[in-house]
Amino acid sequence: MNFIISIVLVNVKGCLRWASALALCCAWCAAQATPLTYVVNRDDSNVSVVDVVNKRTVTTIPAGIAMPQEIAISPDGCLAYLSSVWSATIAVLDLGKHQLLAGIPLNQVSNGVVFSPSGALAYIDTNTPGGGAIAVIDTATHQLVRTFPVSPHNTRGMAIHPDGSRLYALEQHRDPDVGQVAVIDPSSGTVLERIGVGTDASDIQVHPAGTLAYVVNRESRQAHGTVTVINTRTHAVAATVAVGKHPSRVAFHPAGNQAYVTNSGDGTVSVIDTASHAVVGVIEVDQTPQHVVFHPAGTHAYVSNPQRNSLSIIDTATQEVHGAVTVGSAPWGVALASNGRETATPQGTNGLEAGSVVAGKPIPISGVWAGLLLLVVGMTALHRHGQKLMG
Repeated sequence: MNFIISIVLVNVKGCLRWASALALCCAWCAAQATPLTYVVNRDDSNVSVVDVVNKRTVTTIPAGIAMPQEIAISPDGCLAYLSSVWSATIAVLDLGKHQLLAGIPLNQVSNGVVFSPSGALAYIDTNTPGGGAIAVIDTATHQLVRTFPVSPHNTRGMAIHPDGSRLYALEQHRDPDVGQVAVIDPSSGTVLERIGVGTDASDIQVHPAGTLAYVVNRESRQAHGTVTVINTRTHAVAATVAVGKHPSRVAFHPAGNQAYVTNSGDGTVSVIDTASHAVVGVIEVDQTPQHVVFHPAGTHAYVSNPQRNSLSIIDTATQEVHGAVTVGSAPWGVALASNGRETATPQGTNGLEAGSVVAGKPIPISGVWAGLLLLVVGMTALHRHGQKLMG
């Protein structure tokens, strides 16, 4: 009998060691999946890598171009493309190694970058002597594939439909009372239609479901700016929403139920309900907020503040600012991606990273921790019971 109990105890101790090791392994994997925020510091010409969970800057990456402004991260989270209206080169960053990887010469300054859903192509919004044009980059080779004209006017920002079928470019007309969005077929480079919006448009983003596009209009000569809501199927204007003074950027909550608009003229963020197209909240942040991005889980939003050299952290449940992280000088563009070290994770048969992220959303680990806790508690109780039987 004592021999059998000894064998059981040995097995229990082994199970406890295994459970402890598994718990540590899960903790390590969770740490690797912690999203990192990349903040472009325009005046420092570098990028701050921010651990938003612990509210600290992990490192900085040289941009390799003068006064970078915008940043876009590839769908797999491996690369970041930086653009600047002061540079004719696109900088490519390796987010796994946190270093400059390449420079792509365009011969024209650029306003922004969007990736195709697969990440195989990057579309660059450029301004040429003849007007706005879009440069197409092969992201495997970092080579310019082609360039097609969009408008006789300069363009200022661009968005892509979630299915990759359409590009939307903001046209800058010389007449300040005219604002338009060019709807483009990226496969042919053809402008399909132009949609009238507000004046001095500064940003456009497409709803996660692809049904709507929000255009931010600074309306510089008015007391408040607006957001034009476009039905992407009919290309009709569905609504116009009044927001704060001199709005700058817009971002959609991952669930699609809300949109946040930064108002650089009054230091606030307008919260828009996307079902009613009405402002349902105003969050005070800091002076001249610029870019805004959401955590993949939707729990927080992060806003760059160029005058304070900081990144504000907003709790989306309470719509309150819960601290800030000091970054570099004149932070501008902001993007968020899972830790670049995940790029080395083995691929599953479905092409997704095994056990880390599915469709860009972190797998909840609360159930894993609950199961491990029950296992450890059960094994501990069995171990103690065996000790009592042995006297």
